[in-house]
Amino acid sequence: MSEGAVAGAGSERVVAIAIDGSDNAKYAFDFYLGNIRKENDKVYLIHTVEINSVLHSTQWYSSPYSFDKEMLLNLLEEEKKKIRHKLEAFAVLLKEAGIDGTVKSIHAETPGEGVLKAVEEIGASLVVLGCRGMGKLRRTFMGSVSDYVLHHAPVPVLICRHHEDEQHKHHK
Repeated sequence: MSEGAVAGAGSERVVAIAIDGSDNAKYAFDFYLGNIRKENDKVYLIHTVEINSVLHSTQWYSSPYSFDKEMLLNLLEEEKKKIRHKLEAFAVLLKEAGIDGTVKSIHAETPGEGVLKAVEEIGASLVVLGCRGMGKLRRTFMGSVSDYVLHHAPVPVLICRHHEDEQHKHHK
């Protein structure tokens, strides 16, 4: 059992909220605020940077046999700036909500693996994340971050489906 899982009147609960800048992730954050937040919670907004998305950029393939070192460094610097901008925006969410929290960036092969890595590192007792509302067939072939985390997390997982996802599903 993780450190954050010890329940008590004044104890601190460690909550990991997966966030990627999407409306579904923002909804999960808002759901946490409005429904399950406790005064002594320590919140970590977890942002996963997929290693594959950087490595498989089309800029890498400008030459079939060699890599331009300067192009690589520029690509990585651009990616760092994008990530830093996102992390700063996530920190504003915490501040505006008056939450004792931290924004944590994790590098991993997949977002699901990154979330689980962060859960382990911070000793989370709860994971909160949104879902995109993919159908069963699409989720089976493409995979789903929320599905992966749900089935592999060592702690309880709360998946927040945005009500608009459900409405959109019925209109198809």
